[in-house]
Amino acid sequence: MNCTCQEFETHYPDCTSCSDRKIITAQENGRKYIFNNLSQRRVCKVRVDDCVITSQEQCKCDYLFIVCNPEQVEEEKLQSLEQLYFVELKGKDLIHAVEQLTQTIDHFKPPLNHAQVFGRVVLSKSPSVKSIENDAKVVRLKKLLRKYQGNLEYSSRQYEKDFI
Repeated sequence: MNCTCQEFETHYPDCTSCSDRKIITAQENGRKYIFNNLSQRRVCKVRVDDCVITSQEQCKCDYLFIVCNPEQVEEEKLQSLEQLYFVELKGKDLIHAVEQLTQTIDHFKPPLNHAQVFGRVVLSKSPSVKSIENDAKVVRLKKLLRKYQGNLEYSSRQYEKDFI
């Protein structure tokens, strides 16, 4: 599947909402992800859990934010990278959130040369940091995101560092 705004709007219109508002949010149970769209580009917020992926057996994250590519106007139509933000709003289990992000990214398999991919987790409580950064699942996800020129970040209660 192509992870583009058009793809989700066409195949999952009930799960996708797009806008050019300056602030686009996702929230649940006191946790909030805030995407700052200062350039007012078109951004699609896709509800992944129980909408795009409905299987209860599949591990998946809550949302996918896609920064839509502007219409191609150049003669060569060189495609710029899609920016994909996979977002999980979680209680306190960061490792499970990492599993959800990893499996969702694996499910969509964005082409490496067409997407910049980020993982974001908003927790209700800060995790105990002692061995999280060295956990094999965290290391695997960080390595995967580096291939996509992205990164993994997490925060408690609210995350609002992403902006375009």
